[in-house]
This record gives sequence, C-alpha cells and structure tokens, in this order.
Amino acid sequence: MTSNSALYVLGAAVIGIVGAAGMFIVEHFRQERRRHSMVRELARLDRQVCGLQSELEQLRTQKLSKERFRKKHNLHKVSSSSTLSTRSYDSVNEADSSDLEFYDLSDDESTQSTITPLEQILQEIDLNLNSGDAAKVKNAYENLSELNLKYPRDSEILWHFGKACYKMISTVSDPVVKQEFITKGIEMCESSIELNPKVADAHKWCAILIGMRSNTQSIQGKISDGYLFKQHIDTAIGLKAGDPTLHHMLGRFTYESANLKWYERKVAATFFAEPPNGTFDEALEHFQLAENLMGADWKENKLLIGKCLIALGRYKEAVKALGTANTMVDNSLDDEVDSEVKVLLQKYNSYR
Repeated sequence: MTSNSALYVLGAAVIGIVGAAGMFIVEHFRQERRRHSMVRELARLDRQVCGLQSELEQLRTQKLSKERFRKKHNLHKVSSSSTLSTRSYDSVNEADSSDLEFYDLSDDESTQSTITPLEQILQEIDLNLNSGDAAKVKNAYENLSELNLKYPRDSEILWHFGKACYKMISTVSDPVVKQEFITKGIEMCESSIELNPKVADAHKWCAILIGMRSNTQSIQGKISDGYLFKQHIDTAIGLKAGDPTLHHMLGRFTYESANLKWYERKVAATFFAEPPNGTFDEALEHFQLAENLMGADWKENKLLIGKCLIALGRYKEAVKALGTANTMVDNSLDDEVDSEVKVLLQKYNSYR
C-alpha cells in the first residue's frame, strides 16, 4: 500500500486535501517524506489504546475485589457490634462512614443491576473485539451479525457491528474482502447515526472507516472523505469530550493541515472553495489534551507533541518531550516511531 510518489498523512484527515488516518492525496508532492501504510497506522493506534484499556481494566478489577472484601469486612463489624455500648456503636458507625465509597450509587458494583442483558452481551463482545485475538474477533463479528438480524434497528448493535467490521480487516488478506468490510462497516455506523445521532462511538468508528475507504478513492473522493472525517470527529468530541483517541485523531488532522504547502492548498482549491486550515498551536492543544485524558504513557502522541513544538520553534521544550518519548516502552509500535524520536533528538540535541 506504500507508494514513493504519494503524500502520506499520518493518521488524520485534512479538509480539502487529506482524508483520514494516512490516506494518500497529492500524488506528486513530498516525495522525499517517509511513507507509511494507513492500515498499519490505524491498527497501531488501535493496539496502543486496547493495550492501555486492558491494563486499566485489570486495575479496575483488582480495585473492585479489594472493595468487596472491605465492604464484607465492614458489614461483619456492624453485625458483631450489636452488644457494644452506645459509644462503641457510634465508633463503628464513624468507621463505616469513612468507607461510604463502597455504598456510593455510582460504584460499578451498585450499578451492575441496571445493566440489561443486551448491554452485558455487548460488553463481552467489546472485550473480544479489543483482545487482538483473531479467533475472538471473528466470534464477536458472528455474534453481532446474529444480533443485528434479531434487532435490526438497535443503534448500539449497529455501531458495534461497524467496529467489528474494522477489526475484521486485519484478519483477512484479500483486498477485495477488506474493502467489503470497510463498506459494510460504514453502512452500519451510518445506520446507527441515523437512528441515534447522539452516539459518539458511532461517529468515531464511522470516521475511522471513512478514512480507510479513502485509500482506494480518487483524489476528489479522498478530499470529500476528508470533510466527512472531520465532521464525524468534531461531532464525536462534542458528545464525548473525554475520549483521548478522538483528540489524538483531531490533532493529527490539524497538524497535517497546518503543515501543508501553498501548492497543496492550491490543489485543494481546485475542488473546494475553502482551503484546509489549522495551526500547530491548535494541534499541540489536542495532543496535550489526549495525553492528559489517557493518563498513561503514549509514545506516538508524545512524539507528535515534540513535532508540534519544533514547528513552533520551541526547541528546548521539544527536546524535553522527545526525551520523555525515548524512555517510553511500547511493544505495539513499529520501529519507525522509535527511529523518528531518536533522529529528532539527535538533530535538536544542541537545545538540551
């Protein structure tokens, strides 16, 4: 999928020029720039986030186990204190009041009873989709296919089905079959949005799949998809501002928009009246927000923070960010990210 005569845009869509997450647009520009595969970039980002989600889920499970133990212990204390004096009874109550978090209605254990059977099934399907195991992904896809037949107008099932189509792309090698999954996934997400336009994840996965579709589109098709990508990401952020991957994707979009040359903007103007826009300051804000929301090491995001700072001439800050990225370990990444971090560190080493 890599071409020496293609402009690769790293995981984003730029209005008027760039589609989503690595689509190829202006065929004869920037031949000297390193080329990447769009599918690999999207898959890499997905692996990073799924890995972090898995770690957070393990921590959450450990926390719940500990809380349940403490809750049972506290209840035992209350029961065994029935023969104590009034003063002793008050002391027990004071001890219990310090553990009110275990009785908070917002606690996962307390809200468990409000989850419907269908929601429970979708949660289990999500775990399989995020597992990275091809067999589990296929099983989740088949389950969603059956659910969709049973509940054809359920918005949640539809966008999950769209996500499953995206996950299935990595399990097949035939480009025709890949394209079929992309087309079907977009249809599922669009149907979900039609039924309920206020579901952030439906817009998110629709944007990702549109970006993948753009890889096989004409230049004008890629540009049109760039607009659609941006619209869905903006809508998703408006509905779910706390999703770090959405801000990361919008940061990539804005970074590449700011990085376009004058002649690339001119090409865009031949198709659409409004040229692409965006600034490095805006892109930096999105990457920093994505990092804060993730709350964990995110090497590729930190690299892009460094690149924004370089573009803004803030070299000392950039070197600090790149130095931090260099210490991060992420086995889901290709060597190219590590190499770029090291190259930039060496190039701007004098600003340490």
